[in-house]
Amino acid sequence: MADTSVGNINDASDISVTESLNLNIEELDDAEYDIPPVDCTPTLESILNGLEDQTSLSEDEISNSMVPATEGGFEGSETLSLGSLESRSRSSSERRHEARGGSRWNNINTGATHRTGSILRHVILKGISTQLTSASERVNAGLPTAMAATTMIAVGTSHGLVLVFDAAQTLRWCMGETAQDQGSVASLSFNHDCTRLLAGFARGHILMFDIVSGKLLRTMSDVHPPGTAVLHVKFTDSPTLALCSDSGGSVFELNFRRTMGIRGCDSKCLFSGSRGEVCCLEPLLLHQLNVHPLHGVVLVAMATLSKVIVVSIRPRMRVLFTQSLLHTSPATLPLLAWQFVIIQTVDGTRVIDPVLAFARESTIFFYQVSVVDGRSKIRFVPLQRLTVSYLLLSLHWLNTRTLATVDTMEQLHLLDVRTQEELEVLDLAEVRLVYGTSHFKGLATGGNVSKAMALAGERACYNSIVSFGNQMLLLGTKMFHVLTIRAWDERLNHLIKQNRYLDALMLGMAFYEDKGKAVVGLKGPKQKRKEVARKKVLEILHTYIGEILEPGNGDMELCQEALPACIEYCIELDVIDVLFGKLWEACVHHVAQACYLESLEPWILSDHLPLVPPSITQQFVHHYKKQGMLEALEACIVHLDVSSLDIDQVMRLCRTSGLYDAMIHILNRGLRDYVTPLEELMPILQTALATGKQLSDSHIALGNKLLVYISCCLAGRAYPLSGDVPAEDNQRVRHEVFKCLTCLHSKNAADSEQPYPYLRALLHFDTREFLNVLALAFEEPEFTSELGLRQVQRLVDILLLVMVQQGDGFTPSQVGSLFTFLARQLAKPWCSLHVERQLFEQVVEFLTIDSGSSSTMGHHEERQQALLELMRAGGLAHYDQDKLLRLADKAAFYRVCEHLYEQRRQYDRILHCYLRDPLRKPQVFSYLRNILLLYTSAADRAKVETQIADNIRELLDIDATKTGQVLLQHVPQLVPRIVGILQEEPRVLFQFLQGLFDCREAHSSLAQLKDELNFDPALVERYIELLCEFSPEKVYPYVTSSDGYRLDNAIQITKRFSQVEATAFLLEKTGDFQGALSLMMEKVTGLLAEGVAENIDTDELRSLFNKCVGLCQRGSAMLDEKSREALWFPLLETLMRPQRREKPVSLSELKELTQQLLTSMSGYVSLPAVIQVILMDPAYKGGKFGDIRELMMGMLSNSCYEETLLQATAHLLSTDLHHRLAKLLAASNQGISPCSLTCAVCQNFLHVLKDDDRSIVFRCGHAYHASCLEEPWQCCHCSTASPITAACPPVMPQPVISPTRAAPTSLASQGLLQSQDFGLRLAPPPPPDLEGVF
Repeated sequence: MADTSVGNINDASDISVTESLNLNIEELDDAEYDIPPVDCTPTLESILNGLEDQTSLSEDEISNSMVPATEGGFEGSETLSLGSLESRSRSSSERRHEARGGSRWNNINTGATHRTGSILRHVILKGISTQLTSASERVNAGLPTAMAATTMIAVGTSHGLVLVFDAAQTLRWCMGETAQDQGSVASLSFNHDCTRLLAGFARGHILMFDIVSGKLLRTMSDVHPPGTAVLHVKFTDSPTLALCSDSGGSVFELNFRRTMGIRGCDSKCLFSGSRGEVCCLEPLLLHQLNVHPLHGVVLVAMATLSKVIVVSIRPRMRVLFTQSLLHTSPATLPLLAWQFVIIQTVDGTRVIDPVLAFARESTIFFYQVSVVDGRSKIRFVPLQRLTVSYLLLSLHWLNTRTLATVDTMEQLHLLDVRTQEELEVLDLAEVRLVYGTSHFKGLATGGNVSKAMALAGERACYNSIVSFGNQMLLLGTKMFHVLTIRAWDERLNHLIKQNRYLDALMLGMAFYEDKGKAVVGLKGPKQKRKEVARKKVLEILHTYIGEILEPGNGDMELCQEALPACIEYCIELDVIDVLFGKLWEACVHHVAQACYLESLEPWILSDHLPLVPPSITQQFVHHYKKQGMLEALEACIVHLDVSSLDIDQVMRLCRTSGLYDAMIHILNRGLRDYVTPLEELMPILQTALATGKQLSDSHIALGNKLLVYISCCLAGRAYPLSGDVPAEDNQRVRHEVFKCLTCLHSKNAADSEQPYPYLRALLHFDTREFLNVLALAFEEPEFTSELGLRQVQRLVDILLLVMVQQGDGFTPSQVGSLFTFLARQLAKPWCSLHVERQLFEQVVEFLTIDSGSSSTMGHHEERQQALLELMRAGGLAHYDQDKLLRLADKAAFYRVCEHLYEQRRQYDRILHCYLRDPLRKPQVFSYLRNILLLYTSAADRAKVETQIADNIRELLDIDATKTGQVLLQHVPQLVPRIVGILQEEPRVLFQFLQGLFDCREAHSSLAQLKDELNFDPALVERYIELLCEFSPEKVYPYVTSSDGYRLDNAIQITKRFSQVEATAFLLEKTGDFQGALSLMMEKVTGLLAEGVAENIDTDELRSLFNKCVGLCQRGSAMLDEKSREALWFPLLETLMRPQRREKPVSLSELKELTQQLLTSMSGYVSLPAVIQVILMDPAYKGGKFGDIRELMMGMLSNSCYEETLLQATAHLLSTDLHHRLAKLLAASNQGISPCSLTCAVCQNFLHVLKDDDRSIVFRCGHAYHASCLEEPWQCCHCSTASPITAACPPVMPQPVISPTRAAPTSLASQGLLQSQDFGLRLAPPPPPDLEGVF
């Protein structure tokens, strides 16, 4: 199947469609159904609104209803389909095809064939094909070029003739003359009653013929521009209205008239090719739906190379819809196709509306034409979009759900529109399709067409592939082909002929379930269609069973494939008699018997076959036992009705093979016996427990099954499947099972059997789960009544007797579980149990027995957990708490102690519980955090703080970092106290301080918390001292990343412990770069000493060197030139001194470091001084230039680079400065308009000036008299206290207005803002091009 993808088309309209193209209609025959005539024909709305069964209509009624009716002459054919003529034109060729084993007409998509069968039937109309060949040879008719088909077929030829055939393939007329100079026939069209035929020619002529008489009625040569070929002619519903399009891309409306017996035609241009060339057009035909709201409206869909346009030309001309077809291949043509379908809307109503399918390249769009408010508004609603994996050549509807497309490789694809599934693919290469390429290129008219039209029409086949009903007609150069959708039963028969019974059954079931695709011929109401399909599938099934299971056929592979399918169809069709009758009888003495039996398993497990004949069940059980498939057999038995089983056979198998679920199912469902399973299975569990060994998996499974079974019985539920015990047995089952559990002795008990064997066995197997089963049972209403409470009391007494008074063999955990269970039961409001308190005291003493004994050491945690659960359940509320605490402390039950201390609010004592419990020591920090956060009582906190200080050593041993974190975040005031306590223990103090400072560093990203975690400098210095003593490698990282210490004290500490790098860093912080460098160089000198340098560590040397260089660079930024030289040159001397030796060591490494040093210092020390030092050095003084060439070239290249960098930087700064000055100058030259014509101080007009006075305007817009301001001038409103440079700079124009002159309307017009003193001039900007600088 070709890959398809679907895209949703969004639309803002308020009409949405949930399921598109959902059509289920059929055509009813009046005579067949004996339908009486009606006086008043119902309307479409009344039919649709009156439908009660929305799915009772077959899908092909619409398609058949749109086929024009015929007047006879079909020679006894059953339908209007041309495919009914196959009997005379196809039978012999099809027989040859089948004898050869298939041909190219076979479906090339194997997967689709097996799913849907051979849907399409190929028919070659030999009568028409022979006469076309004869006309070409005898009368020089030429090759076929175009066709049209309704109930008749018209074929146009390349020499201008039109041959018309009826449904019997008889040539009715040969119209036209080859001598006429009108070119080949390019397009043909019948009107709806098949009485008129329009023929368009390659040289522009259009002729109309009368099909009844064969006469030429009209010759139209001037209805469109001359020199263009006719590409399409189409009749509309109106007999006097047609359409045509030419190779120029224009569309014309043809109105036929007859005045005074003279026939004429009026032409009107609907669409001009200058606005886009129309390649195809399709009018919507409504003549078969007289009651449709669109009846009387003429809709025409036109498609250009880039757009689809739908217009209405009757009753008035208007454009209804446009859709772009952009981003498509220029070598493809647009395609159009109309079809009436039933659309189901959101509100559930159904309407019959036309759907327009249009496509180009690989995308098909579907739009519904919806009528709103009568005919006043026509809307196009998007339904869906389908994308295929090939280029489209043709597009046609075959019925209301099936679309046929042809791709450019001449392969036909049959698509189901609703599911967008590709049903079948056929190769059409043998057809030799006729293409209308010459008409689109305009070869007969001089080729006067656009390049786009010529390129797109390279594979045009609009008039050689047409559809009629459920048929597709293909015009080949030699033959006339028809592809028809086979009727549903014909498709099934076709598969049967090919021995593809499974495919036929699958397809038949699709028809039966109303899920078939491309269904034709299956008509009637839904129930009738199902009955017809069921009958056909049963017929195929009977035939298939006889074929595969005939005597002598031992093909096991075929049976393994066929039998599961046959069983499935028997069940789906509800023909169990066939399944257990004919099918089993055929298999019982056949090699397929095993396959048959195994195929029943999934249907039994899914409860589709609860009843199976006992004879088959016997064989089923025997086969599964023989094959060793006991688990599967047990699963099937519990799903079968007991009446289907041979109880004796199955019970013997269950007992010998351990099929316990099956045994319980048979006894419960068949014999209504719920006690026997316990009596038979409990001894097995007792025997396994008596050995004292580890239980096997099968015995554990048995014990768990018994617990679940008992729980279900006491709760009234069925086992092993879901459901309930029958209501009439519910009370009896509970009573009998409870009685069985509490029986004193088992059935056939030995003399040595202990009392209450069943309870003992279940308690020993899993005490906790068995008690949970009892607890769930006690919730049932039967055990809350007076009688039920007595039963519960009796059971409790038995449990106490068995586990406490005679408690040999039960562990402390099991005893604790019992008393926990009892405590929970006693806590319930309706409980009236009586349990002696002395028993609880015995249990406490039993659980807290000395844990040091070898017999109880392994159960310490179990006993502690049991006692803890008993306390939490309220079972020890009456017990002496002090005594309980002493016993728990003695038994090392620290969790119990914690629980008791917490009840007493003795939180400080809880800390001891954590520290003494080896399993919970790491959790002590979580406890401290919680207790210090949740409880704010000062007294409680003080007690906890005291315990923290007293137990600080143990906390530090557990985790020093977490200890520091708890102290810093919750009790920082304890830090000095703890430091004082640990002063005499330096290592412990170091652990403590390390935890503190690690915690502080971990939270250093939080600025607020970091400020709160500041330590006293003495504490920090003490930590540095301890670091130097116990972890010297961490001193330098700490002093470089932290502060809070006093530099002098820190220097003394690091010097005392010989921490060179840390001391150098601290000296650098004090500004003593020389001292810091001296310390570092001492270490470097030590590495380069004669005795050591032979095994020098180059990595350490390079690290020290980098630190020295960094130190010099940081110091050079703060020193003068002489001090910088005194800083750099000693380091240079340190590196050059080893190179003067007779046996220099690591000479290459030292030279590389020297080169790096010279490069680094060149930015801080003058170059001549560096060169002088190098030349005066004895290592280079007596040598040649080659010895120092590398050093000198490196220095010079570095100098050149820095000089270039300096020039570029200066250039960029100059450019930036010039731009800023230019902006300031432009701003200063702009005119300033005062915001008011009055002085901001005296409020007089600015032009009213005293002698030698003048007006001053600031850039902020405020204006003043000079006499009103004090020097230095500044704007009083904007900057009363700032200097002039920060205030608004003033502009001081010369006064130009006399004191006596009236106030002007504008100061700017009188030159008030003109400045004559400002004479700033800028130099030209630097060159913008920096090329050559770098």
